[in-house]
Amino acid sequence: DRIPSFVRAQRAARIVRVLQVGIAVLAVIAASVLSGRIASERIETPEFSSRDIVLCLDVSGSMYEYDTEILATFAEMVDGFEGERVALSIFNSTSRTVFPLTNDYDLIKRELESASEAIDFDEFGYRLGTQDYSDEKVRQYVELVDGTRGIPDEASIVPDGLASCAQVFDQAEQDRSRSIIFATDNEVNGEPIFTLEEATERVASREIDLYTFYPGAFECGPRCFEELQTATEDQDGELYESSDPEAIPSIINEIQKTQAEVLGATPTVVRTDHPTVGFVLTFLSLLGILVLGWRAR
Repeated sequence: DRIPSFVRAQRAARIVRVLQVGIAVLAVIAASVLSGRIASERIETPEFSSRDIVLCLDVSGSMYEYDTEILATFAEMVDGFEGERVALSIFNSTSRTVFPLTNDYDLIKRELESASEAIDFDEFGYRLGTQDYSDEKVRQYVELVDGTRGIPDEASIVPDGLASCAQVFDQAEQDRSRSIIFATDNEVNGEPIFTLEEATERVASREIDLYTFYPGAFECGPRCFEELQTATEDQDGELYESSDPEAIPSIINEIQKTQAEVLGATPTVVRTDHPTVGFVLTFLSLLGILVLGWRAR
């Protein structure tokens, strides 16, 4: 019979050889991975990084569904922003800046999500008793629109709301693209300081691009739409119309495409290498071969 220690040594030697072969195969695979350059790709539009965007929303009772969708859509878009600054200004009889132009994307996302949740409130239904909300929901809504009802017995003072949004832009000396996304049904109930034509002229004079969203008539007839369309397009603005709140995301995408054309923006594929995994596997494999070779001596 063979000596037990010799048998154990042979068995150990076979195990070491198998391990060496296995690790050698792993090393080849790891080296292939490393040479193959694992990478991820993303599409960037560098020109967009110089954009300033003010969301200018009419928060009168007829607009809540559309405001909700606009805010929610932009909250989702924020993750793809790199350098863009965003502000939110809301108005009814008076205006309130919810947050100024900033590229603090955590703050923007948090504020837009919060505002989207708060504005989803049917005030007409609530007052008539056909809609019921919790005390917390009512509190959120009241806090959001606080400051937008400074003039008693007036509502939806659209021209003044737009003029106030134009005031939100800062850094006038910097070469940045400036745009207002303006959502209103243009159903004015009160005495504005500006006419709508004067307000859009003020926007254009500051070299601000105007993108207007019209959700359809609530009580006003075609006159309100025609006035809004004329005032927007006379200043080379773009007007989008839809009575469906679900159409908002596609309209925002259209605005993105239009801005890309205006800016001459070219989407660029950015490739980022990730060599760490291949490098670590190769290093550990070679280390394993050296250790097993030393043990097999």
